Amino acid sequence: MKKNKPTLFGALKFLGIAFPLFFIAPIVITIGFKALKKDGNYIFLILGLALGLVAILSTAYGLMKISRFIFDKDEANDKS
Repeated sequence: MKKNKPTLFGALKFLGIAFPLFFIAPIVITIGFKALKKDGNYIFLILGLALGLVAILSTAYGLMKISRFIFDKDEANDKS
């Protein structure tokens, strides 16, 4: 049974997605609180919280893939 070893590029894609979201999510949350105070509108607040959650999960998954890339041993070398 051959296990696919994650690539470094695949992990960096997830971190590349998360990086801008760490800046966008707090801005959207701030806009959401201002819209909530002014109009009672929850859309931007919910969107900002969802973007923050996606940023956190994407970072965690990217770091897990990087650690698998670094620490997983190749099964072909172990059988020799």
